[in-house]
Amino acid sequence: MIRVLHLRQGRGLYGADRAVLALTAATPQPYAAIVGAIVRPGDSAALAGEAERRGLPAVVFESASRFDLRCARDVARAVRERGVRLLHAHDFKALFVAVVAGLLARVPVVATFHGDTRSSRAVRVYEAVARTLANFTRGAVAVSRPLWRTLRRWVRAAPVEFVPNALPPVQPVSATERARAREQRGVAKFCVVIIGRLAPEKGHRVLFEAMRGLDATLLVAGDGPLRDELQAAAAGLDARFLGYLDDAREVFAAADVVAIPSLREGLPLVALEAIALGRCVIASAVGELPELLAEGAGLLVPPGDAAALSEALRRLQNGEAFAREAVARRALERLRRYDVAAMAGSYASLYGRALSSSSR
Repeated sequence: MIRVLHLRQGRGLYGADRAVLALTAATPQPYAAIVGAIVRPGDSAALAGEAERRGLPAVVFESASRFDLRCARDVARAVRERGVRLLHAHDFKALFVAVVAGLLARVPVVATFHGDTRSSRAVRVYEAVARTLANFTRGAVAVSRPLWRTLRRWVRAAPVEFVPNALPPVQPVSATERARAREQRGVAKFCVVIIGRLAPEKGHRVLFEAMRGLDATLLVAGDGPLRDELQAAAAGLDARFLGYLDDAREVFAAADVVAIPSLREGLPLVALEAIALGRCVIASAVGELPELLAEGAGLLVPPGDAAALSEALRRLQNGEAFAREAVARRALERLRRYDVAAMAGSYASLYGRALSSSSR
């Protein structure tokens, strides 16, 4: 058995967190994955808690600063105690910790880049540092083709690969489930849903502007630093802020359309989830979304273009329901290309090469 410790910092279960859980559960033998959640002292470890609920092994590491050597030492200690052979980092903080811990415990590191946010000057610096740190790994993975091209310009000392995110199969939303969800949420008209962290790169303001003048309900699921600002920006809309949800299936069920107006993305799991549940997706043409939604599998608009987004929403609102259902059916066919077993197999191959090169 070859133990792989995944490291991820976060307070909730957003897209990258769910991708880690999906990969952990699907990892093939001889690899055995462990979820490692990095949290601030006193914060809850949602990722570790959900891993344990799913029957997956998990461990929590506390970290009080961006560059936390104490946390790295704790990870190195856990590596030795648990017989971990490989570290897999899933964000900037986790990558710094993994690189230092890997040196201390003498185990190789690989990293997955789930997407740049560029949400502030400080974040842009951290993201640049992370791309530099990838040169100290045995392999870096990008979840979208544009991100892969970016990484190849920064990372010269390690192989760079493209492995799209994937999710295990789920049961699509039934007509009965949809009716129940809309009744519970008090939705009686065209319903647009946006699910994700309330942060600048997710494009909430663009969606709010696009929905001005539409007779529609907007369900906003998620939490984040812009909550108060976005609630004020949505004044005058039938917008309902639902907060952070561990399970958003009911919200997906109530939707006529799932909107992803992001300014930057990798491959958002909310898009895969919406398609798997049978929802019609309209999204910005960023990251891997143009590939996922090509050939009529969804509607694409330029990022930041509220007028184009509004026009696309109006077309979906004024069209017959069967038109949205046709889009959703085409998307479900395309989703077969984003197979969780194929994703896990690609990572297993990467692990094998990383371990082989580190033993030379």
